[in-house]
Amino acid sequence: MAGDVTTLNGGRDYRYKYVIVSEKLLDIDYDDPHTLFITAADFIANKAVVDLRKLSGIKVINLCGSFDYLSKGYYCSLMAEARNMKCVPSVADMISLNWKRHYQTALPELNALVEKCFRPPDREPTSYKYTIYFGRMRETSLEPLGRRLFDMFRFPMISVEIKQDSKGRWTVDSVEPLSLYDLPQEKHATFAANLKTFTGTAWRGKAGKRIKHWLAILHDPAEKKPPSDKVALQKFLKAGKDMNVSVEFITKNDYSYLLEYDALFIRETTAINHHTYRFAAKAESEFIPCIDDTQSIIRCCNKVFQYELLQSKKIPLPQTFIVDRKNEKTLAEELDYPVVVKIPDGAFSRGVVKVENPKDFRKAASELLKKSDVIIVQEFVESDFDWRIGILDDQPIFANKYYMAEGHWQIYNHSAKTLKRRAGKHETLRLNDVPHDVMQTALKAAKLIGNGLYGVDLKISKGKIIVMEVNDNPNIDSGIEDTVAGEKLYKTVISTLVHRIETVGRNTLPSEKNGSEQQVQPIPRPYPRRATAARG
Repeated sequence: MAGDVTTLNGGRDYRYKYVIVSEKLLDIDYDDPHTLFITAADFIANKAVVDLRKLSGIKVINLCGSFDYLSKGYYCSLMAEARNMKCVPSVADMISLNWKRHYQTALPELNALVEKCFRPPDREPTSYKYTIYFGRMRETSLEPLGRRLFDMFRFPMISVEIKQDSKGRWTVDSVEPLSLYDLPQEKHATFAANLKTFTGTAWRGKAGKRIKHWLAILHDPAEKKPPSDKVALQKFLKAGKDMNVSVEFITKNDYSYLLEYDALFIRETTAINHHTYRFAAKAESEFIPCIDDTQSIIRCCNKVFQYELLQSKKIPLPQTFIVDRKNEKTLAEELDYPVVVKIPDGAFSRGVVKVENPKDFRKAASELLKKSDVIIVQEFVESDFDWRIGILDDQPIFANKYYMAEGHWQIYNHSAKTLKRRAGKHETLRLNDVPHDVMQTALKAAKLIGNGLYGVDLKISKGKIIVMEVNDNPNIDSGIEDTVAGEKLYKTVISTLVHRIETVGRNTLPSEKNGSEQQVQPIPRPYPRRATAARG
């Protein structure tokens, strides 16, 4: 992503954030030193105040009058992608501009939005046309429809016609792209205002300070044991403000707003068949940096997968058996008790049962096998505390000892009657005070999962280090994980996401073959700013 200063770094020009291309220079109220206005002819020919080939990763807004095949508008988007720029609309959008055929399959979804949001004016007409500017509409009640259409068809301006059918139902009748030249002069100011919001220039601090990036934190205000408490969330907010990053809290109801942010940080307990996974998948499809990523969620949420992965790489683990209905009964007589029976996708110690004999094992296994066709059983590893090493981008960021809950074999006792006895004590340590072998084992285990944010749980038993599991979405709570690092812990997370935003031309993901980084080419995506947000 382009920066805010006029410098060259490794041959890359950091003067501009946006390039706006049109067939002739626009006569609109728009003043931003980080936006380059250029004609289509000059853009194609690379005749500009800077070498356009050195603007890799910059965002291009194509406002040409025609997007037909081999038109100037088509060639502008084609040249943008050849220069590794992010362009709205993309060539793929233009090629698929057989609108009727393209949006026919989406009509049920669009019409459902119309039924929910559209209230016809108190007039006689049986059809109405509306203009969508970068996903926004003057008719705020219809914005869910506008955002969805912009998500489907990445054109700066779209015209949608809503018509009453023979049964009296209001439905989407047509969707067409618009150019600035299609708008009457009196609507140019509306276009300019939405363009400013889309590029972020409408939002400045008290001293004209430009917010550098927009970060969304997905959370559930009603979650009983969230991965970050309310105080910690506010510390993320403050860390962002100190770093000129706008941090905003979103919930599962804000899925349609996800495209408006530069990065996503999930602070809600993750699961596969869950909206947290859908948010992560959506972010990845739009090349929005995301913690947790889908690979981490998949690999951490299922203990069967994780066991197989860690075992194959010779990570020290408890003795583990995979159990199904076929081997459940025979295995019951062969185990050395006590053992721990686990459902693969349990969280916060739920779906985990300690059993002392074959009878209790069969009972516990039978119950858990009703929820999953495969479960796991592990030897019981006794210890006074669990190590938790927090790791982000292959680097440790916090280290904790979580002690067992009073009178219980786990760090959390869900059945305890009092809050005091529900959770064990904790101790936060300096990273340098963690035993070398514990730290190295944790780092090795986390690296097999990916380069995200992980909490590696380990025990030391009879002088042997054992990895119990690697968790995505680890707790970062005020007064616990941040006791040693303080504000630096929150700034570390924010700065990691900023680095991923600013990684030019690619996102980095761990290669499954050798753990090294592999390049993933970006796809164009919109960068609007949410009008309801408090900026600066």
